[in-house]
Amino acid sequence: MKEIKYRGGLVTFSIPKHWVEEYETDGGGMFYEDAPNSGTLRLNVITAKSPKPLSADAAYEELVAMKSINGKNVQHLANGNAFATAIHHATEQGQGITLFWWYVTNPVPPNHIRMANFSYTVLATQENSEQTHREVQLLTESIKNAAFHPTLGQ
Repeated sequence: MKEIKYRGGLVTFSIPKHWVEEYETDGGGMFYEDAPNSGTLRLNVITAKSPKPLSADAAYEELVAMKSINGKNVQHLANGNAFATAIHHATEQGQGITLFWWYVTNPVPPNHIRMANFSYTVLATQENSEQTHREVQLLTESIKNAAFHPTLGQ
């Protein structure tokens, strides 16, 4: 495994050491095995400011409020973050795809919250393969253990 320090350490997590990492100039990151039909992990982070101080459970509350997430899938993490998963199916250029989503919210008191949105896209025909199952398990553990920089960036 290799450690990724996304955007200078805003979020730190691990991916398989042989995966390629690419970054958009003003957007997210993309991580994948350089092989035909391999899955692609994407990451984007959003920082929001609340007009009032955050509640003690703001990270959890933010995920429960999202319509695209089943509130029963939201978990408190020991580090104070909250975590949720979802699976979506779509078609891209006539090809069926499956998107595995992981959402991690991170409170930055007194009134900011960050949300890391990870998605892993595979061909729908690969969704139930043993390799995809292993990769999703590995990514789930890595993302649950992701660390955020303790302060807001400039």
